[in-house]
Amino acid sequence: MTVNADLARIFGSDFDAIHLAPYGTTLPTTINGALDPAFEDVGWLHSDGLTETLTGSVNRIRGHQGNGVVRTRMTEPGTQIGFLALESKAQTNSLRYHEKSVEVASGVRKATRGPGQRIQIRSAVIDLFDADDDEVQERFIIPRFEISPNGDRTFASEDIAGYPFLGEIIGDYIHLASDLEPAEVEGP
Repeated sequence: MTVNADLARIFGSDFDAIHLAPYGTTLPTTINGALDPAFEDVGWLHSDGLTETLTGSVNRIRGHQGNGVVRTRMTEPGTQIGFLALESKAQTNSLRYHEKSVEVASGVRKATRGPGQRIQIRSAVIDLFDADDDEVQERFIIPRFEISPNGDRTFASEDIAGYPFLGEIIGDYIHLASDLEPAEVEGP
């Protein structure tokens, strides 16, 4: 077995971004394709980064004889991406809160909020770059990304009062990544 340190990733590049647009917006088809103007960058993300979580449950089906596992089956498969947005702007507020109306006048944003939360459906493009090599990239192209508030927004002096979110990928999505492994040459 050989090891290759060039294949180990450290994310956190200046170019990492989560771009959101209304559901149904035209999506890029390449790793570095331009985004539709409807996409808006979430902005600064917390230094903890993004968390991709596979949410499926393993169901073990046991046989009568000896109670041994006969089959396993994945139930409720899914993928979630958690992130903590740091910028207090219209996009993050509208994702977190049920804003019924918004007015902006004389530098003041007035929002009438409902007491509950809602799932916000967006299309998403998530770009991640190796922190030491901005030529090495991963891109998630997600046609349907259902975003919900995920946790408390804490107002304290020790950290930025961020907006925690959890996005559920619904349906198929595209993952593109720089391929740095040498191509295998097949023999005659």
